[in-house]
Amino acid sequence: MKTLVLIDNDALSRALLSQCLAGQGWKVLEAENGAAGLDLVVKHQPTAVVCDLRTPKGNGFKICRLIREDAQLNSTRVVLMGVSRFANDRDTAFATGADGYLVKPIAPGELLASLEQCRDDVRSAENSKTAFAGPTRVRFWGVRGSIPTPGLQTAQFGGNTSCIEVRVGDQVIVLDAGSGIRALGQELMREFHNKPLDITMLVTHTHWDHIQGFPFFIPAYNPKVNVRIVGYEGAVHGLRGALFEQMQSAFFPVGLNQMASHVTFEELSEMEFELDAVKVRAIFANHPGICLGYRLSTPSGDIVYMPDHEAYERHEIERQKIAGETSPASLDYARAQDEKVIEFIRAADVVIGDTQYDTTEYPSRLGWGHTCADDAVDLAMRAGVKHLFLFHHDPDHHDDKMTAMIARAEEKVAAAGSPMMVSAAREGAEFVLEWALPRA
Repeated sequence: MKTLVLIDNDALSRALLSQCLAGQGWKVLEAENGAAGLDLVVKHQPTAVVCDLRTPKGNGFKICRLIREDAQLNSTRVVLMGVSRFANDRDTAFATGADGYLVKPIAPGELLASLEQCRDDVRSAENSKTAFAGPTRVRFWGVRGSIPTPGLQTAQFGGNTSCIEVRVGDQVIVLDAGSGIRALGQELMREFHNKPLDITMLVTHTHWDHIQGFPFFIPAYNPKVNVRIVGYEGAVHGLRGALFEQMQSAFFPVGLNQMASHVTFEELSEMEFELDAVKVRAIFANHPGICLGYRLSTPSGDIVYMPDHEAYERHEIERQKIAGETSPASLDYARAQDEKVIEFIRAADVVIGDTQYDTTEYPSRLGWGHTCADDAVDLAMRAGVKHLFLFHHDPDHHDDKMTAMIARAEEKVAAAGSPMMVSAAREGAEFVLEWALPRA
């Protein structure tokens, strides 16, 4: 039986809605104020929450926001309700992460329709395995860093900025929302057409080349698609705020609030969490502002996505050269930070890593937050990575330059006697990790 927490200060309204839901297979837990309702939500982790906007001890907007901030409640459906027909209340409800907004008095059919996408609380272990059985597929939709660079000179490897699709069975995970996400959205709509679809987007950071494609992501405008956007709070603006600002009227004709109602935001408070069959670990990258790298542990293997990161030791060596100083303690500290990265990527099946510069370019770009390709290759070999993909290609690196960088990386690997494979990420390319039994 599905569980629902009903939060409403009006006892008569609670009684009517409870009666309606009880006859449709719902177990209803009632609360007359926000604080009591939130306690029930945390304790029971219900399938859905229906909350009046104007409840004492925590209004509906606040309750919805707190639910969306709790990773353990990411699948809980939230429907806000109120007597107001003001467009601002509706827009604010969706902006805080609500899945629906209903105006009182609520017809039973209207409420049930808002809850129809909810699943039963308990799924059998066998059904859960079936849903995610099969290989993990990874496809590159954008591989470029800093700014899109379309044209003949980048046609082989691609000119769109960072965006990667990961499929784990039926689960769709999107890594970053650079300009490559536009084509991904079109492909998803062709594939799923009018079928319901759940998409989880992991954002490493809110620099423009990693979010600039989001306004053109068609699924976000489709009411049958649930888009859950997950990331860490930015240095200046929150996750939602950064996306909201780039869609203000001065910059874009469609506002974030005009997107479909099922776009929700979740700012991480923990560095480890689960996305159904996928376990995710995050690490802070060495990049201006707040930036993450992600490790996705799937039933088929582990994928690390770390597109913006500057190796610590190389940075410190070059810094000391420029400063004309010698600081063994600082160098030791930098090496210790690199060791943390090595442990994070240890034995990964795939690492998609920042290799924006070569050895000649890097000194003039010191402190820009990107790694020299030689260092990325060395760190990956030390970590026992199986396959390294060069990524976040510099906008000035044309196809011939990328070909030369691959050749140099392959030479380093061969000289070290390492079995690691190395490739350059190429827009449109796809690779598959074959499904295996879940790891113990």
